[in-house]
Order: sequence, then structure tokens, then C-alpha cells
Amino acid sequence: MKKTNISCLVCFLLAITLSVTAQVTTPKPDHFKSITDGGTGSQPILNTIMHDLLDDKITYKSNLKTIGSPYLKENYQIATLFYKEELQEHFYIRHNILNDEIELKKSMLPNEQPKALIRDPGIKLVLEDGKAICFKKYRSKKGDIKRGFIYTLNDSATYTIYKTIHAKFSEGHTATSSMVKEVPHRFSHFTSYYFTSIPQGTLYPLTSNYKKFLQNLKPEIQKKLKAYIKENGLNFKDENEIKLIFDYLNSIL
Repeated sequence: MKKTNISCLVCFLLAITLSVTAQVTTPKPDHFKSITDGGTGSQPILNTIMHDLLDDKITYKSNLKTIGSPYLKENYQIATLFYKEELQEHFYIRHNILNDEIELKKSMLPNEQPKALIRDPGIKLVLEDGKAICFKKYRSKKGDIKRGFIYTLNDSATYTIYKTIHAKFSEGHTATSSMVKEVPHRFSHFTSYYFTSIPQGTLYPLTSNYKKFLQNLKPEIQKKLKAYIKENGLNFKDENEIKLIFDYLNSIL
């Protein structure tokens, strides 16, 4: 009887030991790649909204000069990350506008490799200057639906305006003769503006001709806004003037 009790006790202790060991040593899946240690948000969420950077970097002849950059800004900026309105963590970020990819780092240590932010509508980054970056669906000027990282210019308004910034790479070539000049590689940046009056709706392109936009408004609002634009000599070609126009529009709705 004693032997039986001892055997049961040994089995019971062994089961507890195995259970604890399993909890401690259970391996994480291969895609579990955290770049933060105890952030202010939910750690499991942080691990699912980042992944490795795209491996489609442009390669070109290094002996040619390169003008411009695939990044909106070469240097990293501090930003606060929110996911579904929940504060997650502070990161150093930069936007690769050629790939439309947000690169993140927890620190600026040289041995830390950046990760990429997932393309998810729940993502929101707020920069130190207050500007926000979101992942949105928008209709291009050609009419097709696209999704990408987009900058908010006037948040919490009836009519919200956004901008996208993309880069295009043009490969250069060496001088083949005295008659053919060397052409450097070039990254060109392009900005487009969008608007919406529905928070979760599709964004629509803002044309440079403000009269086309006025057609979306009620007659009495059209009249007031048109007069304001003319009196102040504004247009839809300058970002600051676009913000002024929409600030006035939202004030008279």
C-alpha cells in the first residue's frame, strides 16, 4: 500500500514538473518576431503587426550619381503607434515611399534591424508634429481602388483631407560617347490629395480644379465656398491653401 502511495506521489510531482517546464520552454512560432520589450500596449498585438522588410530593393550601377531618395525622409522620426485606437508603443520610423513601406526601429542602435509595419486599416501613427499616418483605401485619379499609407491633414472634421506621397525610380545610364551625356539615377516624388466626408469610407481624389469639387456640395455651400476661394486667391495646388479651404468649408457646414 505504501509503495502504491509513493508511486502515485512521484507521478503527481512528475506531472507538475512537466507542466511547468512546458509553460516555460514552449517555443514561439517562426513568424513571432518582437522588436519591443514590454511596451505600453498589448505585446501579442505588437508581434503580429510587424514583419520583415520587403526584399525587392532596387539595384543599380553604383558608379552613377543618384539624385533623390526612395524615402520621404532619410532620417528616422519618432512616432507613436496606435492599433484600433489603442496605444501600443513609441518607435523610430521612416517611410519608404517607393515600396510604400513603413520601417520601424525600437532604438537607433546600429545593430538593430528595422521591421516593417503591416498594411492594416487599424494602424495609426502619430508623428511629433501631430501629423497622422493611416492605412486607407482610396480611389486613384484613374478610377481604380488602391490601398496604402496616407497622411491626414485635418483630422476630426466633416470633410477630411489626406495626401499620398509616392516615389518613382528612373534608371540612369553612362555616357556612351561625347555626344551622349551621362544621366544619373533619379528618385522623383509625387504628391496627391484626397478627401472624404465618411470616416471609414473610400477617399476620392482632389483635382486641381476646385470647381469640380464644388459640385459635391449643396448650392448654398457652393456659393459661400466659391466666394471665399476667390476673395483670398486660393487654389487646390498648394497644401496650405487646401487646408485653409477645407477649414473654412467645415466651419460653414
